[in-house]
Amino acid sequence: MDTQFDLNSYFEHNEQAIQYILSRQVNEESTFDILDTEKSKMNKRVALKEKQRQMKVGEIWQVCLGNYKDCIDLKIGHETGLDIMSHTRKFAVELKNRTNTDNASSKKSNLDKLAKFKLEHPDYTCIYGNINADTEQKTRQTPSKKIIHNGMEIEHQVGIGFLTFILGSDTDAIVDFIRNSIDKYT
Repeated sequence: MDTQFDLNSYFEHNEQAIQYILSRQVNEESTFDILDTEKSKMNKRVALKEKQRQMKVGEIWQVCLGNYKDCIDLKIGHETGLDIMSHTRKFAVELKNRTNTDNASSKKSNLDKLAKFKLEHPDYTCIYGNINADTEQKTRQTPSKKIIHNGMEIEHQVGIGFLTFILGSDTDAIVDFIRNSIDKYT
């Protein structure tokens, strides 16, 4: 890379992106159900708001990880269907905010994309990456593990181990930055 990575510029750029993502309009009307009551409609609105917040947080992670040093945010619609790539470090990532984000068929589809990429690019490490596990301890301590899918080796990385793989010694500073920026703009 020609230019030196500057963490302060990274923070400035990503703060603008986080503010934009969090300020976007969302649908506040839940779907109709013939059994709705005032109580159930209120609960559905709360659940919808939280689901939309979680989706925005997932997008924020993709932007922040995909703009770190030599990483590329592949955005929506990239030919690989994947989320983040580094040609310098030779890895490709399918990113999920939680270990339970994908149901079985979605997970299979995502592993299929990673296996296809690995077949076409055997020198790349293909990663199914989860930011969070279901507990704090698992998020902090889950080691990466190898998965064989369609005959291809894929790494499943979770939590701090995954973030440290991408962000190295900047992990804590970037996690704090993202946390504080989300808090600031919500």
